[in-house]
Amino acid sequence: MKALVVNYSVGNIFSISSALKRVGFDVSVDDVNDLVGRDYDLIVFPGVGSFSTVARYVNSNTEILNELRGRGTYFLGICIGMHIMFEYGLEGGFNRGLGWFRGYVDLIRANVKLPHIGWDVVYVDYVDEVNEVIANQYVYFIHSYVAYTVDESYNTYSYYGIKFPALITKGNVVATQFHPEKSGKVGIKFLENLKRWLRR
Repeated sequence: MKALVVNYSVGNIFSISSALKRVGFDVSVDDVNDLVGRDYDLIVFPGVGSFSTVARYVNSNTEILNELRGRGTYFLGICIGMHIMFEYGLEGGFNRGLGWFRGYVDLIRANVKLPHIGWDVVYVDYVDEVNEVIANQYVYFIHSYVAYTVDESYNTYSYYGIKFPALITKGNVVATQFHPEKSGKVGIKFLENLKRWLRR
């Protein structure tokens, strides 16, 4: 299976590319320009970066990204890659996202030290094909911002002062607040499971 890791110049390209290769993906790293017509099973928005920086990139490529999503190409967004799938974010000022999920992204509103860095448990209200391998498992987080959803139901979450979505799945889009590429054996199992899910 072929995966494209989008290079918007700020993402953690090496780590996620290595993890995807480890579970058997044929990985390319490139811009999203000229993607229409190419055959990728999965397009990955990597983590690391600020909402404002990544939003400028995706907003200049909204048309092609929406076209690919509409054609059924699968997407994985990690951390900031998850955030830019929402309607807007407030990091670095007001910036519009892709609007694939309803809601917005802002700082964790709790009396806790930021950023949130380290391992925390993922809780699952009901198990599905995507979240089954991370239920009640520790995964790695590094973030100060979280998604505040409007009407997207999510059943996979964690806590750091507040409850926040750890994973959201909607159609052909999967988004994680945690970093699977930094989550050890659990993260690799998650990516292996994601690959199986794409093949279903």
